[in-house]
Amino acid sequence: MTNVSPVASGTEHNSVAAAAPPNNEQVMQFLTAAMATLSQAQPGLAPSAPAPAPAAAAVTPAPAPPPYPVDAAAAPVVAPGPTFQTRGPWVAGALFIVVPPVALSAIPEDPLVDDESSPLWYAITKGTFIGVTLSNPLALAATVGVSGSRMKSYKSQALALAAFNEMLNFALLAVIPK
Repeated sequence: MTNVSPVASGTEHNSVAAAAPPNNEQVMQFLTAAMATLSQAQPGLAPSAPAPAPAAAAVTPAPAPPPYPVDAAAAPVVAPGPTFQTRGPWVAGALFIVVPPVALSAIPEDPLVDDESSPLWYAITKGTFIGVTLSNPLALAATVGVSGSRMKSYKSQALALAAFNEMLNFALLAVIPK
């Protein structure tokens, strides 16, 4: 707390002596006294017994800074991993760990990509997860080393969706545990 000396006239300045910051016990005593004073000032409120002092809270130290300067712009950006859905929306580009109850719908494609340079779409019909995706690594991750898995690439989203939805109509889709 700070100590303030009395002021003799309005032209003198207050001298403030620096003191150690209050500890938890001092703060609790101050708050208890303030609450008692307020409850006595308001009619109809009976003063209550002072609350017991709370147990000392565990303090978690802050993590130590790195021993070298970190340049935030140079820090690697980690892309989030794929998310596997168990419910809709049932669209291309999503990966599912359950067989969709309805046919998948198309998603908008990049209008600047022409048919000759368009990327391949992969229909994963049997694997650890299923769906229609542009990602070859994800298609491989769903099928490589999985007995009975099935994946095929197509030149367009429409062809991949048609193949996936046809397999769905004939109940030939399967999520295979690894």
